[in-house]
Amino acid sequence: MITLKFDPEIGIWCEDPESLDRLKKNSFGEEKDGKWVVDPEEALYIIIFQNGIVNTDTGEFGFNQIASHFIKQDPRLIVKYNAYRDWRDRGLILKRFSSKTKHGDKKTHKKYPARQLKPEKKDVKIYWYKGSLFSVLDSEEAGKELFEKYWIGQLGVYKQMRGNLSRLDFFETIFLAKHFGFTIIDAESGKKITPSNVLKQVKEEREYTEQLYEVYEDWRLQSYVVKTGFKFGSHFRIYFPGASPVREDKWIHSKHVLHVFPKDQKMLISEWARAVRVAHSVKKTFLLGIPEMDERDYVDYPADYLAYKRKRDGSNWVRETPEDKPRYLMATVSEDEHIGGVELASLLKKASDLGLELMLSIIDRETAITYYVLKRVALPGSPYEYYEIEWEKP
Repeated sequence: MITLKFDPEIGIWCEDPESLDRLKKNSFGEEKDGKWVVDPEEALYIIIFQNGIVNTDTGEFGFNQIASHFIKQDPRLIVKYNAYRDWRDRGLILKRFSSKTKHGDKKTHKKYPARQLKPEKKDVKIYWYKGSLFSVLDSEEAGKELFEKYWIGQLGVYKQMRGNLSRLDFFETIFLAKHFGFTIIDAESGKKITPSNVLKQVKEEREYTEQLYEVYEDWRLQSYVVKTGFKFGSHFRIYFPGASPVREDKWIHSKHVLHVFPKDQKMLISEWARAVRVAHSVKKTFLLGIPEMDERDYVDYPADYLAYKRKRDGSNWVRETPEDKPRYLMATVSEDEHIGGVELASLLKKASDLGLELMLSIIDRETAITYYVLKRVALPGSPYEYYEIEWEKP
């Protein structure tokens, strides 16, 4: 049994020598102002799973009485408690985030290959169909070169190689006009229009078009192939430089999907997680792009925990303690919460500054927990933020 004391003005602490020994041995609580103080979620866990008792001047307090008191200062306490409980149930240690704790020393980015694209200027016309948001190139020679050399457009029928027309989506239409010198003709009026006019027309039909195009252009200019990610629940699928649709043995498959998360967009966590799960279910790496972040955009968005795992000690694995450097900066969210691009980018920057990887702990309505680790991708020459998101099983 672990015995704790509670006073609304002081908090929760331990004075019982035997209980104190158990708390220290298992890294519950810390010394503050001469008392061994435990955080509210630690106390809740001790009550339920460590045979704990919390005494007050008026009698014993249970789970709901403790939670009801602290929920006034921390409305998300139960969300954080569920993440804390799951991590502790795995035999691992989780401590509330504090800037005073030890920092990590992880390399917080992965470098992706890049090769500057050198577009060839062409005197070619493409016909823009505003109502369908795509254009058509009827020069078979130009279309075949675009498709085979750059994998831009769809020559003929998808995967069948029938037909000689090339269909170009609006990203490709704008990109070809800007960087290959193609002329865009409005199919309805027969007049020449600029790529900026095409972009303006598309923006009237779908939100965040400009941000999506910026990300498309960013990867294309580094020689990546960028195609629709519709079948995988994302904006784009990505092929590394050198990929080609013309293969004698079989159709090449993408290994990465990219989802664009504009900084001013708010996304329901369940929708965000669903896109990641779809990518992982087809064995693709999920990339997240947060374009247009400026130094002024970052905010001091609160992180919840520092997470410790296990380390090898000779031939054995032992759990890490706060004496070790933490592995992750953890943010806890429920499936029914929203998160914004600015908030997520700010958390990622905070983790990077601390030499830690960011871990999202997502709690569903049945209190099951899913963990995702976000790692920054360094795309040479890019002004934007990109991250790999990987499912993690502690």
